[in-house]
Amino acid sequence: MISNIVPWLVIIWFIFRYYSLPKKDRMYSTIVPASYLISSPNRTEIQKNVECAAFSSAFVLRHFGMESEGDQLYPTYPRKLLDGTVYPKAITVFFKRLGYSCTYLHGNINTLRQHISRGVPVILFIRVHADRRSLHFVPVVGYDETHFYLAESLDFKRNCEEPLYNRKISVSELESLWKPWLPFSRRSYIVIEPKLNSLDKSA
Repeated sequence: MISNIVPWLVIIWFIFRYYSLPKKDRMYSTIVPASYLISSPNRTEIQKNVECAAFSSAFVLRHFGMESEGDQLYPTYPRKLLDGTVYPKAITVFFKRLGYSCTYLHGNINTLRQHISRGVPVILFIRVHADRRSLHFVPVVGYDETHFYLAESLDFKRNCEEPLYNRKISVSELESLWKPWLPFSRRSYIVIEPKLNSLDKSA
């Protein structure tokens, strides 16, 4: 009986190891600004297929001062699946290869706001539609008491044209989308830390 279970446990371990499980976010502070918007100049691009991981990564790299475009990043993006999509670990691998600290986390509305208020775009892992399985990565650049502001690469999801963001969603809408079908991925996001030399230059 045990000999039959062991191979399945090994397979499950490798699956979790490959896709990566989010770590529990340890930010417990309740002191969060009521509203915040990352004000560094940037631009949004429109993806044509399933390149949202690369387009989100390019947005964050431009925030750090590195000129980058999603359609140029995508061909060499790590760990693509057969359908061209990627899972969260691919993004952490991508940024770590460039020397950034990058963590896949599980949190809540409050911890998400805390990370945004530190001044770096956070990459959300959400559904495209609340009632469908398709998943999406999108940078979030700000919030207020009732909404979050996204730098959206899906043209049909854009609903505004502000200088720093192009999609505004309510907290309740985010909650409905923040439930990927992938096990253990609910309320997850990817946090990228600036390099130390980037901090030195901005000081």
